[in-house]
Amino acid sequence: MTSDNTKKQILKSSAIVGGSSFLTILIGLVKVKVLAVLLGPAGIGLMGILTTVMGVGTTLFGMGLGASGVRELALNNKSMDKLALVRKALFSASFILGLLAIIFIFIFKEALSDIFFQNSDYQLAILVIAVGVFFSLISDSQNALLQGLRKITELAKVKVFGALIATTIGLLVVYQFGAAGIPFFIIAVPLVTFFVALYYSRTLPLLTSQSITIKDLIPKWSSMFRLGVMFMLAALMGVGCQLIVRYIISQELNIESVGYFQAAWQISMTYISFVLAAMAADYYPRLTQQIHNENEANRLVNEQTEIAIVFAAPVLLAMLSFAPLVINLLYSSDFIDSVEILRWQVFGDALKVISWPLGFIILAKGYSKLFFCTELLWNASYILFVYFGIEPFGIEITGYAFAASYLILLVAVYVVSRKINAFRWTMNNIKLILLLMISTVIVLLCSYFSLLITMFLGFILTICAAIYSMNIIAELGIHNRNLVKLLSVYKKIKMMFLLNDKN
Repeated sequence: MTSDNTKKQILKSSAIVGGSSFLTILIGLVKVKVLAVLLGPAGIGLMGILTTVMGVGTTLFGMGLGASGVRELALNNKSMDKLALVRKALFSASFILGLLAIIFIFIFKEALSDIFFQNSDYQLAILVIAVGVFFSLISDSQNALLQGLRKITELAKVKVFGALIATTIGLLVVYQFGAAGIPFFIIAVPLVTFFVALYYSRTLPLLTSQSITIKDLIPKWSSMFRLGVMFMLAALMGVGCQLIVRYIISQELNIESVGYFQAAWQISMTYISFVLAAMAADYYPRLTQQIHNENEANRLVNEQTEIAIVFAAPVLLAMLSFAPLVINLLYSSDFIDSVEILRWQVFGDALKVISWPLGFIILAKGYSKLFFCTELLWNASYILFVYFGIEPFGIEITGYAFAASYLILLVAVYVVSRKINAFRWTMNNIKLILLLMISTVIVLLCSYFSLLITMFLGFILTICAAIYSMNIIAELGIHNRNLVKLLSVYKKIKMMFLLNDKN
């Protein structure tokens, strides 16, 4: 496949998943705004802790089957019999682990309430979260199936419809019951996503009529668990890191500060998914299929890096420039302390966008222990920066630590990628990386002197980045419907400016 064809495929996938991410973000904007008004900082902080608890449970009992399942599906999609075996192994293992999660959480519900809330008043909330863990595992197995088979359109529909329905149900529950409805609001997402994902996964054709026994499943379970356990430990470490940071904040500061941190974190994780979701959905299985061809794999990584920067730059610069307006729009003026955190997290997200394509080299090669080590590096750095910096810097340290940790990770994964796959950035990507870094640093520094100058300069840089991005897309001649509409608008605006210049 030629370079332009590969870029077209990347852009088509990015347009589909990115478009669904954009709609999901819009849904999230409404959700967060309503929750902020109904619950305030303390309610948002409680929601953050319960969400993290569900994340810990899902990660612990998920055993990394999502990541290892996608890899197994991508590697075995040429054989109908092998693919059928992977599908059944993935779903059955997720179902069994989900039941074990419910049993474990039921037994230790009082202890878990004491650990996370320092009292036993939240046992019912913990039990509700146990149901959320079960459905998270089942829905993750169905999403992994769609991703591994590169059913990008179906995966995008699951994301949009799941978010829309879950948000509607969840907000009605919170409106009716207030803070008591928060646990039910949280589990609405995995519950609805399960049914939507199940619907689309069931539309896939039956791959084989051959019966599959437990004896057949055991070797496949063993293979998936061996690879998945390191992914699980890495993911668990990430969720645990969030819990530790929230614990440090609540102990050194207060629950309102946890709410400020949660607000900035939620925005940062949501908007950047516009790029990262597209990367994980299509890029990971494609890279896995090419990973034994070093030159082809490295070309794919460079092209994915270019497209990721092109897509992300306008969004990053806009978020960095208008952070105070974003916080006010999505939350309220009560969350003004989140602005500084958000700005530095956006800067960290710029480094994250650059490092992510490199990290997938480690995943595609199946180097689970090495992947765990890189994740350990980021999480350990982040916790240490927050722990030692919260007293002199206050809640703002969570933003500074986020950016510093991703700088360390970027250097580490680039060195690792050079070692295991002889990877090097192209000169074009080096230029793009430098431009992105310089632009974000300039806007970040301006924010300490003048909000007006920051917004004006940021607006100019955002427009320049958007124009460059549209030119790149236009040169490739993409025929995706959404991109064609976007290009049509861009060309009309460009023509208007050209006509004005001639006059």
